[in-house]
Amino acid sequence: MTVNNEGWGAFKTNKWLFTTPSSSGGRPQTPVSNSRVTDGENSLETPVKRANRPRTLSDRGNEILDNHEAVRSLYAWTWNELKENYPEKGINNPSVFCYAISCIQLLSHVPAVVRFLQEHRCQDHLCLACCWRRYFFHAQGKSAPIGWFPDAFKKDRKFNAGLQEDAHDALLEILAKLDKAAAKNPPPLKNRKLSDDLFGYSIRNEVQCKRCQYKHVYYENNTVMTVRMMRKDPSGHRHSIKDLMRNLFNPSVISGYICTKCKNKNYEAPVKPTLLRAPQVLLLHISRFSYDKEARKISRPVTLNETLDVSSMATASQSTVYKFCGAIIHAGHQLDFGHYWCVTRSRRKENSLITLNDSQVFQHASLHDLPQSYIVMYRRKEHLPTENQPQPTAPNNDRSMI
Repeated sequence: MTVNNEGWGAFKTNKWLFTTPSSSGGRPQTPVSNSRVTDGENSLETPVKRANRPRTLSDRGNEILDNHEAVRSLYAWTWNELKENYPEKGINNPSVFCYAISCIQLLSHVPAVVRFLQEHRCQDHLCLACCWRRYFFHAQGKSAPIGWFPDAFKKDRKFNAGLQEDAHDALLEILAKLDKAAAKNPPPLKNRKLSDDLFGYSIRNEVQCKRCQYKHVYYENNTVMTVRMMRKDPSGHRHSIKDLMRNLFNPSVISGYICTKCKNKNYEAPVKPTLLRAPQVLLLHISRFSYDKEARKISRPVTLNETLDVSSMATASQSTVYKFCGAIIHAGHQLDFGHYWCVTRSRRKENSLITLNDSQVFQHASLHDLPQSYIVMYRRKEHLPTENQPQPTAPNNDRSMI
């Protein structure tokens, strides 16, 4: 766990800091970060913007923001920055690979990911990044195969049993594979964590001791933000993505916290979480599978906000506005059964939505038709064209609308 200047030894008595909850609830606390901005000859210079930040931030908090600001110049954030903008295509599903297909389609609509796949080269014939580019983007026809996906995970013994898998688990494994591939790239991406640069976020947690009033700060870093389903509203109000995010950042209490100053054990210590580092691309996992006796899925609909402003959740109330980019939908009543498909903004016409359901590709009508979203992706508003800006250009030999 990443902490402030008090040191690692001060946290050994607080076991609650190190528990990693399952994907069905709680804020994920698995640390994922690039260690430093200035580390080695090929590193970037640390941005000098600390004067505009909260004075209460620790050195670790400033370091997190330094790294966040540095990555803005490393990646492509719009489709116009790519060497080639590919037409939309489906993926043939021979059995139960809809969980993988939906993740591949969703990440294929992030310009920075596509640019990385275009430039990555290595000697591993089972490299996920190379196979992704070769067998999906460069595939002939309107649909591509998926056999390369389980082949890329053979050594890991994952996704090869011919069983339905969780799309959230698959997404995390894909990002981990891309991190390994990025480590082999030449500078400036060499040894960087691609997933943290693109999707990484940081939560600043402030815990206050009830006895001595000492305020202690620790940080959580992760890539996919898990939000819990809220209790059913008696009035019938449908909760939105913004409601779920606000609920995540509501003040709460923790049990068993031992103050590092007065050594008093707090049975209910108040904790205030805020969003210190807003990600470049926001990935949200809606925790629908809360296991009870029947292991049923929580099927209550969730409204997808077209725009999302996280300023009310930010540490210093910074205004970061996101726009909906894509979502993975799950149909079914259990985690082990059902079907996944994807709805995203078109790469060539970003003001229109398309449905990518295995090998089928067709235009989608509205966000209101997606109440069973499982994974939702938002991109920063400044990375998307406005109505008056030109759309990404397509090759002259292909005039397809999608």
